[in-house]
Amino acid sequence: MGALGELVTALLEEDLSSDWLSEMLHVLEYWLTSAKEWEWERALQACAQLLGAFEERFELTGETSFGPFGSMVGLLAPFTCDSLATSRQRAGACLGHLLRIQGKTLETGAEEDEVQPLCQRLSAPDAEALLQASSRLRKIVCKHIPPAQATDFLSAALDGMLSARSACAQAAGEWLLTFLETCGGQLFAEVPEILSIIYIRMPTMQQDTLRHFLLEAVSVLALYHPGAVIDSLLQKQLPMDSDTEELWRVLGGKFFVDHFLRVLMEKLKNSGSDQPRTSSAKPEADEEEAALEPLKMTRAISVVVSALQSPEAVQRLLPELLPVLLKQISATVGKEMPSSPLSTRGKLFLKGHASDDNPCRLSLETLEAVLRTCLDGKWLWLLRKQGAWAALEDPRAHHDGVCLLTGVLLRAGTISLPLVLVLTQWLDAPSANLRVMAAAFFAELMKEPALQEWRCLQPIARALLEKLRDSSSTVRQMAARGLGNLVSGAPEKLRKHKGAVLEALRRGLEDVAAAEVVSESLLALAKVVTELKGKAVGSTFRDIARATKGFFDAEQASLRSAAFTLYGVLAASATRRWRSFFTEELGSTWASLVLHLRDPDPGASMACQGALRLCAPFLGLRRVRQGLAVNTRLSAAELLGDVCSQLAQESPEHQQTLYVAARRCFLGSCGELQAAALDVTGVLVEHAGIEWLTREEAMPLSATLRVLRSDGDPRVQQAAARLLRDTGLEQPPRRR
Repeated sequence: MGALGELVTALLEEDLSSDWLSEMLHVLEYWLTSAKEWEWERALQACAQLLGAFEERFELTGETSFGPFGSMVGLLAPFTCDSLATSRQRAGACLGHLLRIQGKTLETGAEEDEVQPLCQRLSAPDAEALLQASSRLRKIVCKHIPPAQATDFLSAALDGMLSARSACAQAAGEWLLTFLETCGGQLFAEVPEILSIIYIRMPTMQQDTLRHFLLEAVSVLALYHPGAVIDSLLQKQLPMDSDTEELWRVLGGKFFVDHFLRVLMEKLKNSGSDQPRTSSAKPEADEEEAALEPLKMTRAISVVVSALQSPEAVQRLLPELLPVLLKQISATVGKEMPSSPLSTRGKLFLKGHASDDNPCRLSLETLEAVLRTCLDGKWLWLLRKQGAWAALEDPRAHHDGVCLLTGVLLRAGTISLPLVLVLTQWLDAPSANLRVMAAAFFAELMKEPALQEWRCLQPIARALLEKLRDSSSTVRQMAARGLGNLVSGAPEKLRKHKGAVLEALRRGLEDVAAAEVVSESLLALAKVVTELKGKAVGSTFRDIARATKGFFDAEQASLRSAAFTLYGVLAASATRRWRSFFTEELGSTWASLVLHLRDPDPGASMACQGALRLCAPFLGLRRVRQGLAVNTRLSAAELLGDVCSQLAQESPEHQQTLYVAARRCFLGSCGELQAAALDVTGVLVEHAGIEWLTREEAMPLSATLRVLRSDGDPRVQQAAARLLRDTGLEQPPRRR
């Protein structure tokens, strides 16, 4: 037997204590895992002798603490399928000794009568007989491994899977699965450590036949302890490395995916990520970890859903899953990823996975994966075409993204009453982001007649009226949009409650600190007034018209555009009762309307052109009125020239009024409007000649233009220089 035999002989003379045995087995382990056949053959022989001696000593002394049972089984078990019959026999003999000692130690029956014949059959040349014997032996031995020694057994068995002998490697995997299938129900406390042992070895087992055993082992554990497996996997840091993702995918592909997704969903729902942080509580590290938890769950849902072979499970859970994901998106918009230590695997995997660096994008990708599973591809295409995903990620456009998403989900038939009821509660949530999400959702949903079928319209409309006083300007904006959309979803309800809606939106025009609220209120009023017509609007017509003209010269282009849109609607809706009033109003507003034909914002310019044409019937200028009615295809610039030409021929007085309106803008604070006013003056000069200006007007104009030629805004500089040149006022006119 050589050196190995001498070692065993020497060791047998020692006191066979448990500690000594453990130390000696570590020595034998080196020989058993040797790549040299003669070394592990003799090690098996020595091990059988040693265990036989230990069993004999045990019979004589009755001592217990046989500690290394699990690790020894894991080490020896693969050899029961070795290609050499002698190795199989010796491994079986070792297992027989171990099983008898274990049975007597724990005072349990160890099926001794069945084990001995099975060990003898391990030397059979018939492959089928060998397979049956090995399988039966696995089941008998595995059920005697105590839960406390489970990790010892698994570590040794996994090491055996790295054996150069393929038969032994496969056998180690089979023993691993048999143990978990037999004893998995007793291993709740060991789940985290078992998963850690498996995860650590995944990078070293890339061969499909071996990797299959690792993935299947996690699946077996998840059958017994899904919650514990999920909790353990969620301990992995973001970004997920490829091994962690593979584990999630495998679990998602199993038949218990409904339960698995529901557990993740419930954990995410209860994560409390929408609650504002209090100043009291946890250390910074704990807060960051708490912030990471829902992101890990979100990422896990994405991976699991993406691995599904059929959509049924997600479709069943969608009514519950959708609000959970919307809540998570709301909680992460505009946020940065909480700091967390990255593993080496995570750093490598991060390349090309930018979403793991952006919590909102990660949440959106999860929602997209869910919708891709449930919806026809045309709806996903529409979301991308409309820019919904980019808008949802952008804090400045998030509310518009929610409206786009809601519109597509409506058309796809995905929005249900349970979802509506959940989001109704969010309108009063402490989180402003969550209130924005709900308000934007209902702003779009107000277009949908289904709200009446669900009998939700009245309470939601009432809630939107209340939300016009919300502390968040974006919530107020969305409330105004929703009230305007009543025109599409419930026009009869709008007419019934027109007084409350008109008054609420009129008050929205007073919200001057929030331009977006005023702009949305103007557009909503344009829809409502169009639907109601002037007569039904009542006395509010006067207040709305007077308030609207105050935004013609606003710095924000969106305000100007919305104001021109509403003013045109008011002109078109002015019934006999309001004709004289509107004619009088137009006497002070027509010049601003003409001036803004040259508005620097294309949308505002187009809206102004439309408003001016609708106001034409109220103008006292016959030639201008006819020109506006006839020249319907002129661009805004061409229309401006035509109006100035008609004024020069018909009414120098009105021409002067337009010049005064333009001059008021020369020294304004908005460079774009200053330049536009200068250009309008140039058009007036072009059609009427400089002679229409008196010397008293020309001198201050020349001085103003020379000052503006040095303005800090290049657009103003250029427009002033151009007007100086065209008017010949580069030199100040001399006094007579």
